[in-house]
Amino acid sequence: MKQIADEIRGFVKDTRIIPSRARGVKIIKIRAGEIRDEMKQKLQWKKVRSSNVCGALQALKFESFADVKRIAIEGPGVGTNCIMTFEIL
Repeated sequence: MKQIADEIRGFVKDTRIIPSRARGVKIIKIRAGEIRDEMKQKLQWKKVRSSNVCGALQALKFESFADVKRIAIEGPGVGTNCIMTFEIL
């Protein structure tokens, strides 16, 4: 069974990274609260929290899984307004 962090990483890769890579985007900003809200709405996940999103995307595992490199974190390190910037490799 997948961990919630793996589900989050897969969701972000499928909905943000792959489409951005296809459009030739090199830098992407991801706000934790937006991912949380989308997962709740599209997947009917009631228990996903911004802290889960931050932990999943700030882990080195996400960088290798999605072939990206984190270059910045803006705002609080954990929370709805945490914005993580990644370079798409």
